Amino acid sequence: MFPRPRPRYDPKTIYRIHADREAGKSAADIAVKHDLPAVTVQGFLRSSGKTCALLSPYELRGADLPPNAAVQVYWLGYIAASGRVFGQNNLSTLILAIHPDDVAHIQTLLADLVIGHPRCEFAESSLDGRQAYVRDRSLAEVLLQWGIGTSAEDGSIPIEFIPPALWPDFVRGYLEGSRRCPPFGGQGARAPRVPRTLTLVGNKPLVEGLSRELQAACGITGGTVAPSGGGGLSQITFSPSDTSRILQAAYRSPTRTSPRAAKFVKQFSQPKGRRRNPSK
Repeated sequence: MFPRPRPRYDPKTIYRIHADREAGKSAADIAVKHDLPAVTVQGFLRSSGKTCALLSPYELRGADLPPNAAVQVYWLGYIAASGRVFGQNNLSTLILAIHPDDVAHIQTLLADLVIGHPRCEFAESSLDGRQAYVRDRSLAEVLLQWGIGTSAEDGSIPIEFIPPALWPDFVRGYLEGSRRCPPFGGQGARAPRVPRTLTLVGNKPLVEGLSRELQAACGITGGTVAPSGGGGLSQITFSPSDTSRILQAAYRSPTRTSPRAAKFVKQFSQPKGRRRNPSK
């Protein structure tokens, strides 16, 4: 049976719930403050550290980032581009629309983000092509706190949740996870070529936020956000010079990347000892 969509909660509210708890408020007081059932608040506050390697937005904050923070943020970008969460409790399922050659890459995702032995199945969809079904309650619940919804239109990760130093990792993951546009989307080649121009497609707030952050991080001029098709999504296309700067930042020091991105790594990565700040 296909899992039902779970209720949608504002990820920024969940973040404030964690802040309230750290400030000393009880779960009951927090529930009253945010007009939520106490059991819902307790679920958000329940630690997943022993069952899920992915940190929540509240845990992945501040200047002291964990050693694997860049890898986690890469996967958040990948999931933001290709994933949605359905179901509740033990039926919680992360569904990823992937390229057929990314099956082994999904096994790496499981190794990086999940503790234990998650159930992962692959199937073909007449609408979305190859899909991965990751049935892991803890991972799904943490992704809910990040803002991953039941569809790209339903919502996505708030831009302010991404640590500024890790923007290259998020963008690289978003590019490689996207099936909606080249170079990694569509039918796609097994080893996509580096494009002359770059288009990002997604939820409008996310696309607008990506454009703003990339302007600050990469020194680009940016572009104009426009509707993308009839599905309620938006897109932005960058000029050749902006595209080059974005890809240089994303692939200069790749901590995690798809095997299909070999040409990008070869062209833009720098040998150890010559790596620079992506903003320069």
